[in-house]
Amino acid sequence: MATSNFHNENASHIFAVEIENEWDYEDLFDNLYFEFKNVSEFCDVPKVDHTELRSFPSTGICSLRSVVSNDEGEIEISVTPVVRSGYYSGVNLDWHDEFYTDGKSTEDLVLSAELEKARLVDIIENIFSNYSEKLGVTARFSNGETIYHKVA
Repeated sequence: MATSNFHNENASHIFAVEIENEWDYEDLFDNLYFEFKNVSEFCDVPKVDHTELRSFPSTGICSLRSVVSNDEGEIEISVTPVVRSGYYSGVNLDWHDEFYTDGKSTEDLVLSAELEKARLVDIIENIFSNYSEKLGVTARFSNGETIYHKVA
């Protein structure tokens, strides 16, 4: 039985990177870390994704964190960019998010948090685009094999 090479949880595309050896991986990780470090919402400590699949392990690079608040409460948004191992070869770049609230969130506050999350994700995916090739899924067969196509 075959499987897809890349597992993509949240990113708008599969941000695929060919990795030849350990130095390529370290170089990619360091370059991404440096790029994210220049973002004002940068937080050195990445959040762990407790739902990740063990066939596709990932490593958090950092987190981008922001707080949305109004008179009735606040929500902290944390978006963590990750480097996820391909099943057969290479890696893909993805992200996961978490929200923290003081328990008093209102509907307009949640909407504002989603808008802020979308802004952080846009920053992350723009940086990913500089280091990867965007792929989409052309076809996925019942045995798990997947055919990918380049996305412009």
